Amino acid sequence: VATVEYFYKLYPDAINHAIAQGIYPIHGAIIGLRHRESPIAAVDIVQFLLGCDPTVKLQKFRGLQSLLHVACKREYTDSNIQAGIQMIKTIYDAYPEAIEDDRIASDIHEYHEQVQEFINDELVYARQAKNLRQMMTPDGRGQLPLHTALQSN
Repeated sequence: VATVEYFYKLYPDAINHAIAQGIYPIHGAIIGLRHRESPIAAVDIVQFLLGCDPTVKLQKFRGLQSLLHVACKREYTDSNIQAGIQMIKTIYDAYPEAIEDDRIASDIHEYHEQVQEFINDELVYARQAKNLRQMMTPDGRGQLPLHTALQSN
């Protein structure tokens, strides 16, 4: 992370510069998780880049896929899935609207089992959020969906 921070200080606009194939630095961090000795370092880099500029969350991989979609489609292993889930949560927290992209749900069968669970859970919340009446109706325990979501995090 220190190296990324150093380069960012030298040239902050670099985080918004895509190479010819439409790949931004944050995509490199997401894709690079798999090859790192410490996968959690990739999560730290993604958090740093998302915190540098609010438009980073909107950067599309090759002009097509959201950060969330790119992170979900990675081939995770037992050794890096926890870091992968943390990265996906970080990206989702920065831009939850990305889950509404039809490609997220249509490709879900390709995701790691734990990624599928996370996405399915968040899709339920996203659907509930679209239904204003449901958002304002307490459940049997008197809790609104917001209360339930806050307790789950």
